[in-house]
Amino acid sequence: TEQGETIAQKYANRLNAAYNLELLIAGTTGATLRHRYEERPSHPLEPVMDQLAAKSRQAYETLLHTEGFVTFFRQATPIDAIEASRIGSRPARRTGQQTIADLRAIPWVFSWGQARFYLSGWYGVGTALEWLLNAEPETFALVQEQNVLWSPLHYIISNAATSIATADLDIMRTYAALVEDESIRKPIMALIETEYQRTRQMLEKIYDGPLSERRPNVHQLLALRQQGLRMLHHQQINLLQQWRSGSDAQKQEIVPQLLLTVNAIASGLRTTG
Repeated sequence: TEQGETIAQKYANRLNAAYNLELLIAGTTGATLRHRYEERPSHPLEPVMDQLAAKSRQAYETLLHTEGFVTFFRQATPIDAIEASRIGSRPARRTGQQTIADLRAIPWVFSWGQARFYLSGWYGVGTALEWLLNAEPETFALVQEQNVLWSPLHYIISNAATSIATADLDIMRTYAALVEDESIRKPIMALIETEYQRTRQMLEKIYDGPLSERRPNVHQLLALRQQGLRMLHHQQINLLQQWRSGSDAQKQEIVPQLLLTVNAIASGLRTTG
């Protein structure tokens, strides 16, 4: 499927539409043929991947169930502005309740991306890899070796590395300052920052070098756009403060500007979440 928000980017003119349809059809056909006609033996790392997934999920769920996390999420990201907009083809929430379970996946990922946390792309990866390094160093070495040889592993690791590269601790902290209750903000940010550093360190062990050297295209793209993006983030934060504290009439005046920053940041990051 295609996200409704990306259709215009991919299919607005004949040339782009033909190119993207060719990619879609070729990829689908190739995967179908390989799955249907090639018998592949199981990979020795498959059981390990299940263990890593369980460890990562446990760390992620621990964060989500930390006291005050929903409040942190709602104040440190522009989720309320996204909910008030008509971005997307469906409402941000399934029933209108302000719970994580009720929130659809796209606005969840989108709002964390806007605030440069990108939590769903990397949180828990560092914990899982660190556990493997300490518990089974030989298996960790095999993961390092197979990262460039086994496509499923390469896909997961490269996605996590891209998310870590796109996340920005300084910008995260600026958005986190929107959280009014310090007793909520400090412990949750401590968890996030610790896992961020752990994940970056573990990924650099996998890549055997700095991510800026192993993922140069991502870092170069962000470096070119960094100054403009920082200005947009600060503008969005100021507008969020005004919007959240304003009267109904003031909110109506501010919301178009606020949504412009949402679109501009998404365009600058080249992702819609």
